[in-house]
Amino acid sequence: MDEALSRQIRDAFPDGTPPERPVTGHRCPECDEVDAILGGRVWSGVAAEFPTYCHDVYPLLTPAAQAYYLPAYMVAALGPENGLQGTSLESALADGRLDPAAFAPAQREAVFSWAVAYWGLMDDNSPPDSIVGQWRLAGEQRQAEPF
Repeated sequence: MDEALSRQIRDAFPDGTPPERPVTGHRCPECDEVDAILGGRVWSGVAAEFPTYCHDVYPLLTPAAQAYYLPAYMVAALGPENGLQGTSLESALADGRLDPAAFAPAQREAVFSWAVAYWGLMDDNSPPDSIVGQWRLAGEQRQAEPF
């Protein structure tokens, strides 16, 4: 991962307090396992040692957990041991599960920068227009407090 982008993500998303547990909205063995692995951990710790079991569970996370662990998934998706983290974020960005207005301007800019880097790795020139429109222009539409 590009050092400048990594720094941008880390600067935009302070560790803060992890979301309330359980971090998944459903109770089943898989969701309980995800909660046991991610619950209570700061996002930067998750990003530093991204759990293999969790690469494709982003859709299982609660909205608060999706917002909080977003930077961990962004970092992991561009890392050498990436799995389906990027695919999970693609759908969350495209279908509106992540509302740009819920993020501070610096966070939205970091998400947009990540999207440009991610789609660049996928041999595309840029993220889909829908994502560009939502995340690039969101900062101009209204201000939000960071989560």
